[in-house]
Amino acid sequence: MTRTRCRADGAEVTLRSKTMVLDFAGECDGTAGIRLVAELPDAGGAEDGGTVVLERDAATVTQPGGEIRLAAREPLHWDGEPVDAEFVLPESPESTVLSVRGLVVRLGE
Repeated sequence: MTRTRCRADGAEVTLRSKTMVLDFAGECDGTAGIRLVAELPDAGGAEDGGTVVLERDAATVTQPGGEIRLAAREPLHWDGEPVDAEFVLPESPESTVLSVRGLVVRLGE
């Protein structure tokens, strides 16, 4: 399937109890695949800065201290309406590490 540029601005993201608003940009291919990337703000702390990468079934958070790979509680879908998603450590699925609220993916932007 053809990859299309897409973006999702103003999504509310909570990472380890810290909430922020992020703008994501990346590529989508229909409803099968998505890869959105956002820069984390850098307030000067040891774990500040880095990136969040959202994919259909997973998320990757890269920060100065390292990288963690998270599994989606449910596959990420997008249809032009706001969606919420939660991502967990595969070995500890009872604890949400990353949550995304109000993600509205727009194609071709």
